[in-house]
Amino acid sequence: MLGLTLVILLVFGGQLFRVQGLDASATQQAAMSKRSVKTVTPAMRGQILDTNGRVLAESVERFTVVADPVAIAEYQVKVGDVWQKVGAVGAASDVAPLLGMDAGDLQTRFTRPGTRYVIVKKDVTPAVWSEVKSLGVPGIAAERTAARVYPLGMALGPVVGVVRPSDQSPLSGIEYQLDKTLSGTPGTSIYERARDGYLIPGSERVDTPVVNGRTVRLTIDADLQWLTENALAKRVRDVGAKKGSAVVIEVATGKVRALANYPSFDPNDLSHADPANMRNGALNDAFEPGSTGKLITFAAALQEGVITPDTGVIVPNRLPRAGMRFKDNENHPTEYLTATGVIAKSSNIGTMLIGERIDPKVLVGYFHRFGLGSKSPIDFPGESAGDVPAAKQWVGASRYTRLFGQAYSATALQMTGAYQAIANKGLRMPPTLVDGVMNDSGTLVPAPPQQGVRVVPERTATTLSRMIEEVTGPDGTARDARIKGYRVAGKTGTADFYDQRTGGYHGFTASFIGYAPAEAPKYVVGVFLHQPSAGMFGGALAGPVFNQVMSYLIERDGAAPSPKSALDYHVWVGHKLSPSDPDVLSEARAKRDGL
Repeated sequence: MLGLTLVILLVFGGQLFRVQGLDASATQQAAMSKRSVKTVTPAMRGQILDTNGRVLAESVERFTVVADPVAIAEYQVKVGDVWQKVGAVGAASDVAPLLGMDAGDLQTRFTRPGTRYVIVKKDVTPAVWSEVKSLGVPGIAAERTAARVYPLGMALGPVVGVVRPSDQSPLSGIEYQLDKTLSGTPGTSIYERARDGYLIPGSERVDTPVVNGRTVRLTIDADLQWLTENALAKRVRDVGAKKGSAVVIEVATGKVRALANYPSFDPNDLSHADPANMRNGALNDAFEPGSTGKLITFAAALQEGVITPDTGVIVPNRLPRAGMRFKDNENHPTEYLTATGVIAKSSNIGTMLIGERIDPKVLVGYFHRFGLGSKSPIDFPGESAGDVPAAKQWVGASRYTRLFGQAYSATALQMTGAYQAIANKGLRMPPTLVDGVMNDSGTLVPAPPQQGVRVVPERTATTLSRMIEEVTGPDGTARDARIKGYRVAGKTGTADFYDQRTGGYHGFTASFIGYAPAEAPKYVVGVFLHQPSAGMFGGALAGPVFNQVMSYLIERDGAAPSPKSALDYHVWVGHKLSPSDPDVLSEARAKRDGL
């Protein structure tokens, strides 16, 4: 017995020497790891504001309630002067009404074997968590989380984007593009926990403070955005279009004040969101613009000396080129138009007779200066650069169709930006969407300013602007874009729509881009409706949306009524033109000049 006792004591002594002497550090670390708890406090994402400081996206505090089944088993309640142990059953009965859960389900969670960590409920508001916490149930704790809310809902969904509700990771839009700025750095807390789940008094605690994300301010005007989005949505539904976009750009700065897309999605509820509607079509989708692209052809023709506003153009019913017989939208007898009349009536034949006199290489240069063929400085996620083919590819029929807006592609933003250049007297201001970022003191640090690009001289831009006023005149194609008392400059567009899904042309794009008052414009508005079922012409379909948005801006800014223009341009020549006249553009002259 003595020998056996000595052996047992020797074994215990050796084990104690190993634990406290040889393996003291490892044993201490193992014990610490069992007692230590690490909690992560997520950083609150920065706000996204409109240009006036209105909240477009923000994070609100929420909690995930968790439970330790071992500690909950010790729950006691006071009955009279006596404390009674009620454990998981009592805890479930008390907590369930506050969390809006079934007591039986909670009891199952509170008694789950083999674990000390059970998620009870996510997305709990601070007020509800405060009530749960006041019960004093041991083992019930909460992890701080956040929920992202979007006050404007569908009106800015594709622009602002959205985060994944489960972990606040960005999925699209500005949320994705500026995630590093918005996301911040999570904080951590490491402390020692007793068996009952509470902090051990006097134990070591290591805290790393949370750094919240920074606030971003956009150029978007929320009120204007809401109006534009609603006007666009109603028109898309009324004309049976598959989708549409509308863009409002400030003339002097290039700042994007509204960027509407429909159909859209509500970032507050992704359960019914269609991925196709999460795209920012105004920047992501390139399409053939149609007759709105004639602006670039006419800018080049004026600047290169091919035409003046009063140059006579003989427009036949058909024009043979590249083995095809080109026509206008409607059959007509031979017409005698001015160059102003050609763009006012949107004549494809007249535009071809003018544009074919400009070398394709020169025209491609104008396309690029107007901002087509490359992404904007916005660099929005998934933004399209569009496609402007090189001069050597201007062969066959496409040599002529590109003159009136087909066989190349551009985005709604790019096309609206081209008109901004003319409205701004020939100086294109690259578009911007972000005003700046707030620093630690809450002061806005502005985004780097964009340098203007001189597209055409001021005189050429002023001349062209006056010419496209006739588009909304008595003989033009955009009567629905007129605004009483104001001169409106703009251009309609109707283009064959290339459907990526079917791999062929199907339907049309109807558009109108313009500005008012034409003599002193502050904003350019572009409206684009894709694959409408109730018509095809931009003036009739897109013009009313332009009218509504621009009328709002004129009234809001208190713009004075327009004076009569000193430039007196006409649509019709007023007499029959001679094909032999060397100053008149015609098929006969084109043949004489070897075109």
